[in-house]
Amino acid sequence: MMVEAGKAVEPIWFFPHKFWAATRNMPKEEADKLLDKVISLSEARDLEALRKYDFVSLENPYRKKAVA
Repeated sequence: MMVEAGKAVEPIWFFPHKFWAATRNMPKEEADKLLDKVISLSEARDLEALRKYDFVSLENPYRKKAVA
């Protein structure tokens, strides 16, 4: 993936334990297809489509939230 100089791209966070929980009752082939789809969406930066997956986060889960 090419990124223009000077433009920061936020990472997409993937949580394997949540993926496992969401797919533990799926056949292996179906879970593999889902993982391939999520990887493809991530590479395409299709953030809107990624929002529907609980095991993907578009915000840094380790960043401290500002207290008002």
